[in-house]
Amino acid sequence: MTNAVTVDIIQSAKTGDLASVATLYERHRAGVFRYLFYRVGNRQTAEDLTSEVFLRMIRSLDGYRDRGISFQAWLFQIAHNLAIDHFRRDHNSWEVELLESLPANDPEPAAAVERKLTSESLQRALLKLEADQRDVVVLRFVVSMPIADVAQTLNRSEDAVKGLQRRGLIALRAVLAGSEVPYV
Repeated sequence: MTNAVTVDIIQSAKTGDLASVATLYERHRAGVFRYLFYRVGNRQTAEDLTSEVFLRMIRSLDGYRDRGISFQAWLFQIAHNLAIDHFRRDHNSWEVELLESLPANDPEPAAAVERKLTSESLQRALLKLEADQRDVVVLRFVVSMPIADVAQTLNRSEDAVKGLQRRGLIALRAVLAGSEVPYV
């Protein structure tokens, strides 16, 4: 995603331009949140960690240099490290949050229920993967990050990421197949 426009926005943000900082936040907030949500399994914790990612981005932005690592990968390295720190501090964070209510703004309640159940099933299944596999699967398929950026984010080679992705998808398929409920 580091193109000429993004480079200009990063440079403006480094000089303290609040609109540029807001643009970076808006471009990356949803992806960072999704990554952290599937990583930690709790909406509130993911929101708190997402806020911390962007606070650290602002504090460290002056030190960011595009030395072969994209801005997105750099930002997700911050998120990845925060998630690791979170689990080091709190070993009970592997619980999956199940919300009692669904948002009422969905015109199709059945579709909303199906999406919620699918999301919860995916979240529980992802928590059963090895941490490295889960990171790769979430970054690749939930955040839609290219393999090169995933490799930079996780400090791995592209071949290692491809191997983790393959093993993660195989393991995820086995977990999801084992959790299917037959319809009567």
